Amino acid sequence: MTKSWEEKIQEDFPFMKQTGNKDDNIYRRWGFEGIGDGWNEIIYNCCKQISDAYKAAGIEQNEIDFVPLQVKQKFAQLRFYYTYTDSSLNIGAIDFLGNGTTIRFLLEKEKFDSKKAELRRNIKNIVRDTEEKSKHTCEVCSKAGTIRKDLLWKMTLCDSCYHKRLKIYEESKKKRANCNVEDYKE
Repeated sequence: MTKSWEEKIQEDFPFMKQTGNKDDNIYRRWGFEGIGDGWNEIIYNCCKQISDAYKAAGIEQNEIDFVPLQVKQKFAQLRFYYTYTDSSLNIGAIDFLGNGTTIRFLLEKEKFDSKKAELRRNIKNIVRDTEEKSKHTCEVCSKAGTIRKDLLWKMTLCDSCYHKRLKIYEESKKKRANCNVEDYKE
């Protein structure tokens, strides 16, 4: 993820502002984690749709209560964890390591305010659609991709990027296989 892109997304969407503050959440402190440039456009579109959903609900940009908690690649897809400023939960989702299933949390009190509940359902759907799109978009170059499970970790890659990564992976395996521990002793 290029730094200029991160700066642009923060400028265009103030709710995505990073602080670098050690007391802040993971996203605010560290920004995007392990995300390739191939997903820049879908993340930008996600933020745009979130911003537009607030606008359609009559909420000004400076009143957006959406709080990104963590934005990362996990199990070969984008994970966009979030909460809201009025939420009593500090966590928006849990991943299951075995199969990649995610559980999202929704507060009961949100059901009482129909306007807010509808907005938050829309945001949930925007984020879910974005995460789903990432499973079919190359993390590196943004072309149509497929989840690849035979590298060091799962990634979504187009054929070209996959073959480049596979070649690097195979070369590193050969180097490790030819490594002699005795060569590194003093």
